[in-house]
Amino acid sequence: MLRGVWFLVVLAAPVLAAADEPAKPVDATRAFEAAYAASFYEFDACGDGLSGRNYRRALSEKVAQCPFPADVKQRFVQRAAAQRRKSATAMAKLIEDNGGLPVRLEGMARTCREQSETPEYQAIRARLDAFSAGKISVDGVVPAACDASEISP
Repeated sequence: MLRGVWFLVVLAAPVLAAADEPAKPVDATRAFEAAYAASFYEFDACGDGLSGRNYRRALSEKVAQCPFPADVKQRFVQRAAAQRRKSATAMAKLIEDNGGLPVRLEGMARTCREQSETPEYQAIRARLDAFSAGKISVDGVVPAACDASEISP
């Protein structure tokens, strides 16, 4: 999907800082945290905040369903809250620096509009809309296993 170097690094740095370390029980949600952080770039920074919020809600619900210990789930909730605060600051700076949301994010091959018109993006958007309307379950949005090493929309 969308991938940009600078914005993703800013957003996901706390999550990905220890990516080379072996997984520990408290890091069981690392892939969910990375997907959560990347969603701000993939959706919100291109003006699709509704899809971003729906995707993050789906990620949070999936974590809640996974057989993680309660303290690991709580840590995810705390990290997600910290990520929202950090992303809000980064988004405000992005808007301030560009006089609004940019047409093309750094590192993107397409403009935001071109990206939103791709069949892949439209399929993701349809799943998120169906999830938001209660027509599909969280697994229809986040089909990855709880121990997945990478999660993408």
